[in-house]
Amino acid sequence: MLILLVLPVFSLNVSGQKKIDSLKAFQDTSANVVVKFREGSQYVGRFRENKNDTLTIITADLGQICIPYNKIKSVQTIERLVIKKGKYWFPTPLPGRYYFAPSAFMLAPGEGYYQNTMIALNSFNVGVAKWFSIGGGVEFFTTIGSITAREFLPTFYLTPKIGFKVAKNLRIGAGMIYAQVLGSQFRIATGYGLITYGNADYNITAGLGLAYSQVNHGEWVWQKNPMITLCGTARLSRRLAFVTENWILPGAGSSGSAYAIFSYGLRIMGESMSVDLALINTKDIATVMIIGVPFVSFTVKF
Repeated sequence: MLILLVLPVFSLNVSGQKKIDSLKAFQDTSANVVVKFREGSQYVGRFRENKNDTLTIITADLGQICIPYNKIKSVQTIERLVIKKGKYWFPTPLPGRYYFAPSAFMLAPGEGYYQNTMIALNSFNVGVAKWFSIGGGVEFFTTIGSITAREFLPTFYLTPKIGFKVAKNLRIGAGMIYAQVLGSQFRIATGYGLITYGNADYNITAGLGLAYSQVNHGEWVWQKNPMITLCGTARLSRRLAFVTENWILPGAGSSGSAYAIFSYGLRIMGESMSVDLALINTKDIATVMIIGVPFVSFTVKF
């Protein structure tokens, strides 16, 4: 199902990238653009003019340059143009996600990513509209185990999300997570809301969710208290960011108390990929390994 969901994306233009035959209609003089050449180089600057089969932009180091259409591979618009010490800082590839938890940033229509977490979990997410995305994932080992047992009882999740920019540095979002674990032994449906403050490079997100769960085909039960997420990221350099993601789960601790999960680590970034190297910790894990257990995730944006 996930493959069928994602395949149509490859026939779409990545949002913000203009095909050559549509360049003539591009006239947004407030736009920051990345112009990529067919031989692999690129220019970054503010769009100025588009006429006579030539695109004109203003760059920080070269000033105004005119680029013929036949030299251009693609033109991508970017929200923030950041140049530090003479180097262009490409947009962070995945502002809409921390490790697992989402932010209120959204994928553009036609954008998507594939994520592999700890080898076992394979996930996809696709932007359907400016304000709507949908994704999901399948856990590899238990799913293959169920198939070898002549059953198909996958461990999977689905997660649609909506989000809106309401002010310069303020976004709100909402979504659902439906997960089925170990066949049908455990199911959970969670609705959540998000508020994100900051830009794609430096932001914090607070989330609140209510869960509805079923164990071993029993009755569906509402959790009495909401789940809480507190997450943040700070870009440390052109290719490196610090990321933290923290959960407070109601009723998951001993005697029905809340249970906290903390994570922190680094994200190594390219223009269309990232690698997360982090540590996950709880009060129980800390008694064995005080710094937490390793977490590794690899993501490719398309």
